[in-house]
Amino acid sequence: MAKYAKWITHKGKRILFIGAPGLPEPEVVAALEEMTQEVIREGGSVAPLVLVDISRIEMTTRIITKAKEAAAATKAQGILDGPSAVVGLSKLQKSVAQLFGRGVHFVDTVDQAKEWLAKEDDKRR
Repeated sequence: MAKYAKWITHKGKRILFIGAPGLPEPEVVAALEEMTQEVIREGGSVAPLVLVDISRIEMTTRIITKAKEAAAATKAQGILDGPSAVVGLSKLQKSVAQLFGRGVHFVDTVDQAKEWLAKEDDKRR
């Protein structure tokens, strides 16, 4: 059983939730690896809805590198980006992340992320 990645349902939408609030760098990296493996295990041509809570973490080069590796690994498997929401970045971190994040939506709370993901899933169906 995964330690950080779990499937949740919101408004009938299945969402891969990665819970990593307040975790130290090694555990955030492990959570991102679990996310990658679960997206690949899920299969399909489009990634599932993904919600990542990284509130209260220290954003390090290692974490950023792992996030980029996760995107590359799923792309290498032929999985297209699906709607993803990230919770917990500061305003400065959001500004920088938006320069590099493709299709990622940054919000302040898990509830906002769930609502956004549900709406995005409706749009793509």
